[in-house]
Amino acid sequence: MRREQGFTLFELLMAIAITGILISLAGPGFLQQIRQSKKTTCIIYRQNVQTAADIYIKTHNLKKNDDMPTFAEMISENLLTGEERCPSAGIYVWSDHKYRGPNVPFLVSCSIHFLEGM
Repeated sequence: MRREQGFTLFELLMAIAITGILISLAGPGFLQQIRQSKKTTCIIYRQNVQTAADIYIKTHNLKKNDDMPTFAEMISENLLTGEERCPSAGIYVWSDHKYRGPNVPFLVSCSIHFLEGM
């Protein structure tokens, strides 16, 4: 008796079909998790930028209507690392480029995630 080794074409096609079905079921959930993690990372980075700006404002005693600090200024003061960028390639901007005083909130928004989580 001769022993056959390997798989038949039908068995291979069935394995590929089952794998394809599993990927099509799991893929959208996986992509959603990636989007959610990028959004969460963006929120954390924006909070870091706001905290750094608050420290910069208090350290440099900014007055009402002074310009908000730039990223370069906060990086030069070692308040930011320079890695604070939206992982979805969004752009961070101040809600207002002028400091309006301690009782008026300033916010960092993202061009993709806007003010989510803030």
